[in-house]
Amino acid sequence: MSGGSGPAVVEVRSTPEVTEQETFEQWEAAVAQAYVPLVVTPIQTGEFRARIVQSRFDDMDVSTVYASGQHITRASRLLHVPDEPILFATVTTHGHGWLSQDGRVGEMVDRGLMLYVSSRPFTAHFEQNWGVVAVQVPLSQVVGASGVPSDRLPTAVRFPPEGAAGIVGRFFCGLAGLQSSDADQAAVLARHGTGLLASVVQLAAGDLPHDGPGQTLARQQALAFIQRNYADPELTVEQVATACSVSRRTLYRMFENGDDGVAAMLRRMRIERALALIRTDQTRPLLSIARASGFVSERQFYRAFKREMGMTPGEFRTVHT
Repeated sequence: MSGGSGPAVVEVRSTPEVTEQETFEQWEAAVAQAYVPLVVTPIQTGEFRARIVQSRFDDMDVSTVYASGQHITRASRLLHVPDEPILFATVTTHGHGWLSQDGRVGEMVDRGLMLYVSSRPFTAHFEQNWGVVAVQVPLSQVVGASGVPSDRLPTAVRFPPEGAAGIVGRFFCGLAGLQSSDADQAAVLARHGTGLLASVVQLAAGDLPHDGPGQTLARQQALAFIQRNYADPELTVEQVATACSVSRRTLYRMFENGDDGVAAMLRRMRIERALALIRTDQTRPLLSIARASGFVSERQFYRAFKREMGMTPGEFRTVHT
């Protein structure tokens, strides 16, 4: 969605004509369609209600969720769907719950913002009625824009409504409301959503950006081009610079923060794609995965993978399958 239409609404509730079990099956299917496949179980018997109001933008979804108490599990057997890992950011608008991922447990309460990813197991638990504003963007985009590897993301950590993360949380809450009244204006503001999430990740990781406005715009253009083309093994720095109308030297300077700038960002995007493919197809040859992820050769793939993950692709497959 690029603007001009209202949000999609899905609502389920148990009635005398629809059993609680049928209602919950409908809800689980709705959650899989709107987000990712999850195992959802009710907390208590009785009437169940749930509602999703979802707005789809170019590279980002923003939705509001209201539901009865439930337990949510992103089980290992579901991690291969979708192929492209997703970063979720949620702002708890009412109710109280807990989210667990990567060995951490964060409290979902009082307008706090929390991050988690679809490519690793997680659980969430709400004892009573609850509501959140949920944002989802491709994980590779936030990793590339922030320069923070996916294994360093502050998942299952509650950011309070005070401070920078709170401002970003309020932005997304406002965006969800604006989509219902003015979809075109919401679409314009949504273009900044991924950058705001990347800033939250940078701040949490202690990496403060120092770009000026002009350089920030050029950097965003370069990131967008790389995100569209990173799986092309023939992609070169010169092509990126030409597409963004900057010199190679300027391109390097825009990404000078981090280990090795633009090359490190491109490598991380390709590794994230390879990780998803390894999890998705346990029998696919590693050479095929390397090429589909943008690596020229299997040797280059192995070297980059081990640098990022601390193990070879084969070792990763053995551990995670």
